[in-house]
Order: sequence, then C-alpha cells, then structure tokens
Amino acid sequence: MFDWNDLRFFLELQRSGRLLTAARRLNTTHATVARHIEAVEKALGTALFVQHAQGYELTPAGEALLKHAEAMENVALLAQEEITQSSALLGKIRVGVTEGLGVKFLASRMGGLFERYPGLEVELVAVPRFVSILNREAEISIHLERPSADMLVTRKLTDYRLALYASQAYLDRAPPLRNREDLGRHAWIGYVNDLLFSQELMFLNSFCRNPQVLFHSTSVIAQQEAARSGLGIAVLPCYMAAEDRQLVPLLPTESIQRAYWISTRRELHKSVRLRVVWDYLMELCATQQQVLLGGGVQG
Repeated sequence: MFDWNDLRFFLELQRSGRLLTAARRLNTTHATVARHIEAVEKALGTALFVQHAQGYELTPAGEALLKHAEAMENVALLAQEEITQSSALLGKIRVGVTEGLGVKFLASRMGGLFERYPGLEVELVAVPRFVSILNREAEISIHLERPSADMLVTRKLTDYRLALYASQAYLDRAPPLRNREDLGRHAWIGYVNDLLFSQELMFLNSFCRNPQVLFHSTSVIAQQEAARSGLGIAVLPCYMAAEDRQLVPLLPTESIQRAYWISTRRELHKSVRLRVVWDYLMELCATQQQVLLGGGVQG
C-alpha cells in the first residue's frame, strides 16, 4: 500500500504539469516531488506520468488514479472543515472569473464578504480566458457560457448588458452617428477573433454587418482604454463603461443582453467556506442588477 501523503505530490504534478512548479507550490524541491511520484508508481507497479517537452501528462493508469486521489482530497478537506468550523471559518477559496467582471466589478465589492467572515481568504483569478474547475485552476468559476459537465453544480449568476461607447474626441472627428445604419462608416475596437475563448464574445456583428475594426485586443480592459483614447467605438459591459467620464454612450436603443454562469464541482458545493463565497456572489449580483444592466451605480 502506498503512503497516502504521496497523493498530494501526485495531484500537484498533475495540476501544474512540471516538477519545478509543483515543488514551488508545495514548498519543497523537485527531487522530493519526483521521489514521491516514484514511490506511488513503485507501489502500484505502473507508470502514472509520461514526460513531454510541454511537461508531464497522465498515463491511463494515472487517469484512473486521479479521480480517487481527488475524492480523497475532498473528503479530507470537508472533514477538516466540519471539525473546525464551529470555532473559526478559515481557509482559502479561489474564484476564476472573466477579466472585465473580476477587475471592474467584483474586486471593489468584496469587502462585505470579509466583514462577515474575517478568517476567509479569496484568490480572484481575473483573466481574459476560461478558468477550469475540472483542472483545479479554481474552486468557483464564473463563465460566459453555461458549462455542461455532469460533475458540476451550475447556476445562473446574473444577466448583464453591453452597449456602444466612444470618446468625445473620436465623435468630434468621426462621421455623424444618428442611427444604426451610420455604424458602418465608423472605426471599431474588438477582440482578436482567432483567440476568442467564448463564442459569446462574437457580438460586433449584432450591431454592424461589416464593422471596420482597426484595433483588436484579447483584453476588454484594453478595449476600454483604446476607446477612451479615441481610437473608435467599443462594445463594453455597462458595469464597466456607464460611469466612465471619458466615454459617451451611443445609440441608447442599441444594446445586447448576456448572462454569467457560476459553477463548482459537485462535491465541493457542500463545503462551508465555498458556500459563503458562492452565496455572497449570488447576493451581490442580485442587489447590483441596476449596475449590471446599465442603470447606474449602486452602493
């Protein structure tokens, strides 16, 4: 029988893909990680990883072990939480979220959570890409599309609205903009199409049949800054742009509505520390609907 402690090293190498990264996360050396992996492989009589130029990849035997190792990890975490929660709610939760919502909406509104639970620690991974729960990049993930994996618990977090914005400097030198038909004569700011992480971001054609896009970025925050500088028209979430004094809202009747979805692994949904973050995010978005739908700022 292998040492159960070795599974910590197995899981970290699977998640990071590299010995040095796993060692750094576990505060040890790469030789120590390798030794623990070798111990599990020797006990099971089979290789668990194959090494490639890109890193370590699980063998079929490693894939089979992974689900059991994750289940054991989850049971240990829940047991620790159940025993300790009566005295203090301590622990770390990582939330993966799209860049705009994470940076421009959530980050400035998390104070209430820590006032309620001072022992809690949150890591907000706000990036312009999909953050995977299944690969353990986060415990909670907020998506532009509803995930379909059976092992996830998913809820609709909120609706939000996107609209057209540009700077006054751009409008002063650009062709007149009176209606939807005029949009084809204007310069646009948009995403890099072949690097889109969600089809929900392909929305320029919802406003203009043939938009002349002169600036592309994978970052919605970069797009906002480009619009502020006068490069052209950008489609931005109202919670980002509605109160930006450097931007002018265009064609008030032209907007689109989208949704954010929140999800976690089914077994983690029982976790107290996860549920307090989950419930806070649900409550926050419910009370901030006016902001998310472009109706103005709420305290």
